[in-house]
Amino acid sequence: MTIILDPDRVWIDGCFDFTHHGHAGAILQARQTVSKENGKLFCGVHTDHDIQHNKGSPVMNSQERYEHTRANRWCSEVVEAAPYVTDPDWMDRYQCQYVVHGDDITLDANGEDCYKVVKEMGRFKVVKRTYGVSTTEIIHRILTNNTLAPTHPDYYANTQELGFYSVAEDAVSKHCYVFQKDLSYVLVSGGYDFNVGDCVYVDGDFDLFHMGDIDQLRKLKMDLHPDKKLIVGITTNDYSSTIMTMKERSLSVLSCRYVDAVIINADADALAQCNWKKYRIGTAVLTEGGKFSEYLTKDVIVKRIESRRDVYVARNQKKGMSI
Repeated sequence: MTIILDPDRVWIDGCFDFTHHGHAGAILQARQTVSKENGKLFCGVHTDHDIQHNKGSPVMNSQERYEHTRANRWCSEVVEAAPYVTDPDWMDRYQCQYVVHGDDITLDANGEDCYKVVKEMGRFKVVKRTYGVSTTEIIHRILTNNTLAPTHPDYYANTQELGFYSVAEDAVSKHCYVFQKDLSYVLVSGGYDFNVGDCVYVDGDFDLFHMGDIDQLRKLKMDLHPDKKLIVGITTNDYSSTIMTMKERSLSVLSCRYVDAVIINADADALAQCNWKKYRIGTAVLTEGGKFSEYLTKDVIVKRIESRRDVYVARNQKKGMSI
């Protein structure tokens, strides 16, 4: 049987554990390798068992990682239980000519390059790896109780980064607005006419942005207010206990397919005059009935790591991050 590969279909795979804006950036860049009009991106996500065997214990379980990847704005389809070592036969099933990966090397349990076969076949494309963020780095902050101060030069995303993550599902067209504090300071203009009366608003710190948060955003967008644009205010109550930087949180939220605008350092007093329905992330009206939101919180994730502290310390030490 002859396999016909489609140049408008592309494959990316990974653990997508503790999904952060580095993962989202790779997915976005992969989507940009195919056409705006007809391109499709297939995201292969590995099982817990395969990750455990090749890399070590994931923090998030398979279902959490599958659904978080599905919620990415630029993912066309998630392929569950994709092999840890990229298999061209799996790519063929979805008519994908190329697999896309960052400019770092991923090794399997035997120390072999996971992309060796597809590289030799000429079916491998490289995109730029996001500097300064990784699952290892985030776990390290939790283990050491060491967070970045808002005065750190990389604490906030610049307008170029915000604009890059604000694009629509086609990975090219404008979509999300980005504001600073209130609606008077526009950092990034979106791809639609902004009208407060057409919006619904939710705020929270969105630290360790996870499926518990995404469940609530989905409920707001798809169930409670399907006719409204969803505006997300990102706040910080205590910088010393907030694990992710504002850059990491804002870019992660922008990558979520249910979000239409983000307000960085949202000012509740300045936004009080806005005539829109307001919600707070984590409240019962949003969490009730959610597959993930009824149990998954930042504290739950931190406890998972602390409960297996020795395992994660050893894993990070192998990567050169001593405690």
